[in-house]
Amino acid sequence: MWSERQAIELFHLIFVAHLGRRVDKALFVIKGGCNLRFFCRSIRYSEDIDFDIRTMATGTLTNNIDTILSSPAFAQALRVKQIEIEHVTSAKQTDTTQRWKIGIRLAGGPAIPTKIEFSRRRGLDDGHVLEPVDAELIRTYETQPVLAQHYSWEAAFRQKIRALSGRSVTQARDIFDLKLLLDGGAGKEKLPGAVVAEIPKAVENAMTIGFDEFSGQVCAYLTADYQEYYRSRKVWEDLQQEVVTALEQRQP
Repeated sequence: MWSERQAIELFHLIFVAHLGRRVDKALFVIKGGCNLRFFCRSIRYSEDIDFDIRTMATGTLTNNIDTILSSPAFAQALRVKQIEIEHVTSAKQTDTTQRWKIGIRLAGGPAIPTKIEFSRRRGLDDGHVLEPVDAELIRTYETQPVLAQHYSWEAAFRQKIRALSGRSVTQARDIFDLKLLLDGGAGKEKLPGAVVAEIPKAVENAMTIGFDEFSGQVCAYLTADYQEYYRSRKVWEDLQQEVVTALEQRQP
């Protein structure tokens, strides 16, 4: 039996596989936490899955997603993994954002919430690549390989700086994810001027997050092997300082 975090992740993987069979893979790109988890070996689970999409009318996308979520083939793929959909709500459908709120269940248990969101706010950023989801993750869930477009390490690094700078409420996960990306070698390419201009605000916001916020917002979403290690104030403070120093070094 899967944990709730694993059930959500497996649901997302199966959804991406079915999405790629119905919609041209060149039209959508996985971003955010699922990008880092599926392709960059992040140890942080993601509650929701986010995509950028282009050249598809809102009505066409709505029809495609509703068809996938209600299809017998999708239900059977979930059922094999002891997962079922409890409810689906088309929460937001605008020209810039389309969002579905979904409740899934494990073997008749309580509903576990997740969301699927597609954005047209910025179009597709530079640096998206077509690659298979990490093979180790596929082996863990004993599912078929999944091929999809996602943002590269460098593109994700730029996006995380913008997120850290621009959110109305700063999220500890952005700092944690930047550390992952830096450790993986991201940040070596010259940043666009618009991103560099956001670094001072990103640094300022990063310093507002304390250990209690990090513990509450991030630790519960880490894989089990790492949760105890990251429940250390010193580990968090060192991580935070490393990210801040790395960002400051990328200013003119």
